[in-house]
Amino acid sequence: MEPLTTNSDTNVTPSPADKPARLQTTPGSWKLMGLIIAALVAWGIFLAVGVFLNLGGEAADRFDVRRPLLVLGCTMTFLTFWLVLLWSKRRRAA
Repeated sequence: MEPLTTNSDTNVTPSPADKPARLQTTPGSWKLMGLIIAALVAWGIFLAVGVFLNLGGEAADRFDVRRPLLVLGCTMTFLTFWLVLLWSKRRRAA
């Protein structure tokens, strides 16, 4: 009968706890991210409509299309910059 020994040469897959920590996403994080993005888009549209209507301003300043386009452009630029940073971070972590 052979004595019991530990053999370090066997191919044992490491458990998830042994693997190095990586950027892990929780199951609801994509849903939460989608809600945040949708809220920012809705807020940008809300501000653009408010700028377009300009209810408190002079009659000559009303219905100028450039003003809401500027607000929407800034909102979309911010969201694009933010999503590019998130994408690059995820790509670097993978």
